[in-house]
Amino acid sequence: MQIPPDKNLKERFFNAFASRPRPLASQILRSAVNYDGDRLRELLATNTSTELSVYDLRTEVEGNLWMLAPEAFRYFLPAFLYASLESYPSLSIFVSELVGALTEPSRTDVVEALDRATRLPSGLGLPDDMTELLRKQQLEWFDSGTPLAIFHERFDSLTPAEGGAILDFFVALQEAHGADFPFGELEIAVDRYWVRYRAFMDN
Repeated sequence: MQIPPDKNLKERFFNAFASRPRPLASQILRSAVNYDGDRLRELLATNTSTELSVYDLRTEVEGNLWMLAPEAFRYFLPAFLYASLESYPSLSIFVSELVGALTEPSRTDVVEALDRATRLPSGLGLPDDMTELLRKQQLEWFDSGTPLAIFHERFDSLTPAEGGAILDFFVALQEAHGADFPFGELEIAVDRYWVRYRAFMDN
């Protein structure tokens, strides 16, 4: 995506989160993460938010956003937001993951996603027994309260400027790539949480 010349989103994102301190190595990953997070911890401990490359995001961060502790998520978030827009073709899977991380979890989302999986054509989906096992595991995970706790730990302390910057991200993503989110994922994320920051968008 070519960033519109009248809206410097990179400056907007990084300025909004400028007060967020760089986390210590011990603050990068959630306490529940074990040795499988060592590579990600090393990457983020040795790079500032402005030094992360598209390659870093695609090879190390992608698939692992769940590992990030709140301090690290907030510090690196402006880099995630800007790269998602600037390098979308290379990071489309990461962008979908980021949108998920920015969406307040709902049990209904879990059920609907699993239901869609059961409607895949024969040969493309999982066997019925594996689908039911996945359904049980996913619903137990949600019902544990952990997904909601992670979301609110990351975002309930945001400043109005930070929340407005995230809303700007969703607007830009919708304008450029909304067709890639056919189930209304972007609108759901905004309506469920980020709309409260509408007054703090960069108009």
